[in-house]
Amino acid sequence: MRSPKYIGKTLFGRTLLFVALVVISGAIMLALIARYYAAAAAQEAYDRLLSGAVIQVAENLYVQGGVLALNPPLDAFATMSDYDPVYYKVVDPRGMVIAGYPDLRAGATLAAAQRGPIFENGFYHGRRVRIATIARYMPDAAVPGWSLVTVAQTVHARQQLTNAMTLKVCLLIAAMSVLAISASGVAIKRGLQPLAQIEQLIMRRDPGDLKPLVVNTPAEMGAIIGAINLLMQRLARRMTMMQRFIADAAHQIRTPLASLDAQIELLTMEPDAAARDRRIAALQASCADAGRLAGQLLNHAMVIHRSEAMQLQPVELNALVREALGRAVPLAGERDVSVTFRCDQDPTYIFGDSVSLQEAISNVLHNALCHGQADAIDVSVESAGQGVTLRITDNGCGIDPADWDAALQPFVKLREQQRGSGLGLAIVDEVMRAHGGQIRFARPQGGGFSVLLTFRRAVGPAPNGSADPSPKPD
Repeated sequence: MRSPKYIGKTLFGRTLLFVALVVISGAIMLALIARYYAAAAAQEAYDRLLSGAVIQVAENLYVQGGVLALNPPLDAFATMSDYDPVYYKVVDPRGMVIAGYPDLRAGATLAAAQRGPIFENGFYHGRRVRIATIARYMPDAAVPGWSLVTVAQTVHARQQLTNAMTLKVCLLIAAMSVLAISASGVAIKRGLQPLAQIEQLIMRRDPGDLKPLVVNTPAEMGAIIGAINLLMQRLARRMTMMQRFIADAAHQIRTPLASLDAQIELLTMEPDAAARDRRIAALQASCADAGRLAGQLLNHAMVIHRSEAMQLQPVELNALVREALGRAVPLAGERDVSVTFRCDQDPTYIFGDSVSLQEAISNVLHNALCHGQADAIDVSVESAGQGVTLRITDNGCGIDPADWDAALQPFVKLREQQRGSGLGLAIVDEVMRAHGGQIRFARPQGGGFSVLLTFRRAVGPAPNGSADPSPKPD
């Protein structure tokens, strides 16, 4: 049997516990209300008997020889005595008690009693009683005036009637509460059956099966199914990307490793010192290419991961460009490279991931310096409306317009003699698509080659450090 602690941790247990608390709270409120109305009903019923008795006593008053006398209504007293003891008192217009219990006291005033029976609660000989008082005008008395009649009855029978009525109603409320909780438990269990069905479908699936779930569920669970299917789509896309990356990495790394192995073997068999030096230089270049390839493969995987996992935040583009320029210029080696940087406003904010953007800008500069053999680079940041364009122009050989589309494909080398992995611009394109931007190529009229990166503009961080609201890239 499952413990209450375990039940409280399940959706069924929590929901049923909430329903039970609501039903029990409602049952307690209904029981209190039933008690109140049962007491009111018992009070009204016995007050009618008490009212009839006090009126009969008043009507049985008569004057004989100028003296007020009473003919007690024995039938009325007998009827009331079947439930509780009855006490009475009659006071004549002179204020003298002519019948009943002289120590029976009532708080009703003569003026109030003249209008009809007045009811009140009190105590008589230590017992709780209900008291009724009425006045009757006696014109034939020696001293004409109003006579007060008081009748009291203990409340034991009233309480018994109240308890009996309350018990019956409470039993009915308890039965309905148990029925409601039981019906709620069955309804909740039936309502949760589609979740168990979804669980079984997922448990029976092969780990590699990421097709959307197709299951007949209530409309309220459509959002859950949609979220699961969306997650599966993202997992499928991620797995496809990772599988492609692993396959490409295995293929690309196998070739330089085989080349290194062959070069080392030839180096060990080379007797000529000058030829050995040439082979060592070629081996060093191959090692550098292999290192660059491994780095770019890891950077490509990093960009793919961050495009899915990172949330874009306002970043300052000018500072990123300056930092990338400072790291890229040494790639030119012994060549004298002229670098200029211009921006129409400082600072310039865009929505982005600073790590991925640094990698993209560095790859564009690396292409210009190492593959384009440029010795003059002009970098500018231009803002127009909601857009920001980073333009990188060099005086190198650039890329032929016919190859612009192919240049963005991974592992594509545009020239046979070209060194490198063919991943640089593919990484840039991946970063731009993750940022909702675009990469374009252009041939300026004065010569050279331009790479244009277009972003959506953002408002800078607010004074408290949070980003001001502004349109985010889709």
